[in-house]
Amino acid sequence: MRIWPKFPFVRLLLPFLAGILIARFWFLDQLLLLTIIFSLLCITSFLHLSGKKYMVYSRRWVFGLALNIMMILLGMLRFSGFNELRYDNHFSRLISEKAMVWSGVVIDQPASRTNSIRFTIKVDRALVSDSLFETRGKLMVYIPLDSMAPLSYGDRIVFAEPLSRVREPANPGEFDYARYLANKNVFHQVFIPAGRLLVTGENEGNVLQKFAYAVRDRFLSIFTRYNISGKEFAVASALLIGYDDMLDPDQRKEFSGAGAMHILCVSGLHVGIIFLLADKLFFFLRRPKSPRFLRPLVIIAIIWLYALITGLAPSVMRASLMFSLVAVGGALNRKSHILNTLSASAFILLLVNPAMIFEVGFQLSYAAVIGIVVFQPQFKQIYAPVHKLPAYVWDIILVSVAAQLATAPISILYFHQFPNYFLLANLLVIPLAGVLIYTGVVFVFLSFIPAVGKIAALVLVWEVKFLNNAVSFIEQLPGAVSRELFLSSLAAIALYVLVLALFGWWVSRRKQWVYVVLISLLLLASDYARVSITRSRQQLVVVHQINRGTAISFIQGKHHLLLTDSVLSLSPQKLDYPLQGFKVKTGLHSSPIVRLDSTLSNHAMLYLNQGMVLFDDMRFAIVSRKHRLPATGRQLKVNYVILTSNVWYKAVELALYFPGAEFIIDASNSNRRTTQWLEDFRKMNVPCYNVRDNGAWIFRMN
Repeated sequence: MRIWPKFPFVRLLLPFLAGILIARFWFLDQLLLLTIIFSLLCITSFLHLSGKKYMVYSRRWVFGLALNIMMILLGMLRFSGFNELRYDNHFSRLISEKAMVWSGVVIDQPASRTNSIRFTIKVDRALVSDSLFETRGKLMVYIPLDSMAPLSYGDRIVFAEPLSRVREPANPGEFDYARYLANKNVFHQVFIPAGRLLVTGENEGNVLQKFAYAVRDRFLSIFTRYNISGKEFAVASALLIGYDDMLDPDQRKEFSGAGAMHILCVSGLHVGIIFLLADKLFFFLRRPKSPRFLRPLVIIAIIWLYALITGLAPSVMRASLMFSLVAVGGALNRKSHILNTLSASAFILLLVNPAMIFEVGFQLSYAAVIGIVVFQPQFKQIYAPVHKLPAYVWDIILVSVAAQLATAPISILYFHQFPNYFLLANLLVIPLAGVLIYTGVVFVFLSFIPAVGKIAALVLVWEVKFLNNAVSFIEQLPGAVSRELFLSSLAAIALYVLVLALFGWWVSRRKQWVYVVLISLLLLASDYARVSITRSRQQLVVVHQINRGTAISFIQGKHHLLLTDSVLSLSPQKLDYPLQGFKVKTGLHSSPIVRLDSTLSNHAMLYLNQGMVLFDDMRFAIVSRKHRLPATGRQLKVNYVILTSNVWYKAVELALYFPGAEFIIDASNSNRRTTQWLEDFRKMNVPCYNVRDNGAWIFRMN
């Protein structure tokens, strides 16, 4: 029996996705793409209308091939058109040394960070030398926390600060914030000091989006009015309405480590609970005399009302669209497979924003739902409890395993960790999430009655405290999280193929699946061998970019020695963000930290004394305030000199002391001192590298 024809939207989505992926790396002119698509459409239409004269059953593949090519080209066309940086009127075309004034509208809700307020604007006007230009493009804006009264969505601002391109990762393996913003069509940023920003208008944004933010703020004020605060406010606001700005790093770490982070990201689970709640509340609309479309319309209205309350967050809109299509399909009595509904929702979303496919949230969301849809029904045939409570627990276990199977490769690929007690966590948090949402609905909609509001708020706080304590307990259990896991993109794909092949063999018992299993295992073994050999042979030196600090890695195989200044040696947690990804990628699980002013004479990897380092056959000199240069007239033959901590030596002196050496200026030096050194070294044609501006300096010795 042929299964593929039962999934028409899947068959359309796959070539469309392929087109998006191709367009990310290979740009074709939009006019050319349109011409090819139109030509193919005309040819296939002509062949179809000409009937049997040109088309026979044996040549039916021609239509399928033409349709697939058109969908690939449509994906390329949509992604090419989405990237605003390629348009001639993008504001970046006007960036110059001239005095410029920029004007734009705030298009998201400003969010407070540690030292600043961050928001995005749509730049639509630019004043250059008394000439006004209409522009397009998004810009990330940062302003000081105490600079002014908080901005709102839809406000128009004017400023004259210079713009800069969002920088690539400063250290190897660091989170690629530039790529993350590029997927949102943001490529530039600006910091506007206090008193340098002018608000000239308001209410210029999308009316529906502004209303959504206002509704969300209204619900947040209800929490505040009933004295819900601290960690309880952070978790309740994230779980109920998707407002996660108040979650602190420790809370995120606990929920992530316990495998319960998904309940704080309002998405399919939350919208599904609202869907079920609406379905139960309006059960009477199932009666034969009720209008056929009334019940699905009411359910869809409730789903999108919830999406409105969350501020129309992207993850909620994805899930709302998905469940809306499910409701419509049920009203039409269509027995289409749920995968068709999922594919249709993904196709619509990617048609609007093709870069969404590169967002981790999008990938995890659809992977989890697909895993549940595909795996859970088959798993359920293994064992079916008779009683309700065991059946409910069994369902949670099966759903958790199915979702984890589908999302584990993506999670390990991006986050390098796996929650080992995810089953225990889900057995607690999934039922509790449902109870919390139902309590939250009662609390919000009856908060206008003070007595009921106080009782509901008290119950809600108790439930959130129990959730926080349960998650914290699970995260602190021995072996709760496997960290620093590495998975290459090829290995992640091979792992998915292995899981699907094993599942296919288990369901069908066909030997073809065994061949696929063996091939995927071969790919995984080959990739593991490649990574292991590369790591065992690696030999490199890295001067990391640490703001106002010095950190230098010496790596030989899987052995790692980290030289740092005295401040970083006392606060090693400051090295977690810039070095964590690098250590995972290179397989360095232990990293002894040694101060720059230490002496190592018997170390297996290198020799260190008074800032002089001998690593293999390469000589390094680390010049800091604690290491004085030799007496005048004496010279030292080294390969590289690393300048740190604003040492007071001039470039001429340094060049004389270290003839023929290349100089690396790390980020512990001030901008003023760095600029002066760079200018002087270039005048003398002495090679130098600026870590602050160019990112970490990496020297591979093999």
